[in-house]
Amino acid sequence: MSITDCSSNRKEFSGTRARTPDVNWQEFERDYKARAFAESLLARVQSIAYQLESTKILHDYDNYQNALNDYAYSQYSKGAGKLGFTEKVAELRQFFNRSRTTLKTNDTQE
Repeated sequence: MSITDCSSNRKEFSGTRARTPDVNWQEFERDYKARAFAESLLARVQSIAYQLESTKILHDYDNYQNALNDYAYSQYSKGAGKLGFTEKVAELRQFFNRSRTTLKTNDTQE
């Protein structure tokens, strides 16, 4: 239970006699409301950031698939002897490495 809950929801704590005079309770309430508002805004910003990140990932995937299609077409055109595709494939090869990487495990036999 928080201070705000005690002072606003419970009858025995809501009166002025139950509150310390050392605290400016009006300022306390304003600060609490401002904090709640800031928390609400932060949640919205985080939601927007998540949505933008998800959209970016979808576009990245779409662009990657299109790049794979273009590279496959370039390889086909190179094989068909079309001019300029030998150089294009050579230039793009660095981005489409076909070697697979394997994870090394530390299997120790005892």
